[in-house]
Amino acid sequence: MVPLLTEAFVAHAIALLNEDPGLPAAATGWTGDFGVTIERSTGALCVLCAAPVAGRFPPPRFVSPAELADARVAYEARADEATFRALIDGGLDPIAAIVQKRLWVRGDLQPIIARLNHRGLAERWLTRLRQGG
Repeated sequence: MVPLLTEAFVAHAIALLNEDPGLPAAATGWTGDFGVTIERSTGALCVLCAAPVAGRFPPPRFVSPAELADARVAYEARADEATFRALIDGGLDPIAAIVQKRLWVRGDLQPIIARLNHRGLAERWLTRLRQGG
């Protein structure tokens, strides 16, 4: 089971992603920052992830909801903690989560869809997250 989603967990998740040898190829040509809001019982955890630089993600920044709104990110995802945990655990398909309105997303999804040939990267990353990295 995935631990509580905290700043430490998110920072570790980004570090694990950066360790994957497939990330530079998947990140080639990527532009646009990401914003993620995890709605938790203890308050929203808002994460600002800058676009990859030289094939790696910079460390995430943890910001207030207002700061995330002001950042005008190219991509944004928002869901409650249970939904993000189910996505990480593999018990919830991302498309199903969007259709069921459990996961809200904004941005041009075409660049994300174009990277589906890098699905192995996501599977390796999620497996490492599930195993505690």
